[in-house]
Amino acid sequence: MQHNITDKLLLAVTDPAELTAEQLSAEFTQAEKAFVTTFLADTLAQLVYVNADNVYENDSYFMRMCDATEVMQNLTTLYDSADDDSALFNFTLQDAGAALCSYDTEYRDSITEQFAYACIERAYKYYPADLNYLHLPARIFNAY
Repeated sequence: MQHNITDKLLLAVTDPAELTAEQLSAEFTQAEKAFVTTFLADTLAQLVYVNADNVYENDSYFMRMCDATEVMQNLTTLYDSADDDSALFNFTLQDAGAALCSYDTEYRDSITEQFAYACIERAYKYYPADLNYLHLPARIFNAY
């Protein structure tokens, strides 16, 4: 069954009030942390690509450089939490929330919606093993 983005976004739980106590207290796994960092890295790559492409095309449209810079800084902060000896991320849900939600209103709405959609795609791709990704946005957004 094919869904459009609006239908899929309705599947993601972004409101923490809709989570059970068990879901709210679920461990923030290394796989979820890797997913957050990969999402931010992909977001940064897309922002850089769009800006570079517009420069090459002499297009007057140029995305705000501060969005790419802020995403890069947030990604660096999360990466800096890694333990070099164990190759494990040590950032918290609160840190992930800051990395995803600390932008100005317009960009925050965009990146959090994109993150919720990415979580849905992950849940669909690895169903039923990764159904927890449907409530990952609410857990992270609640912690911020």
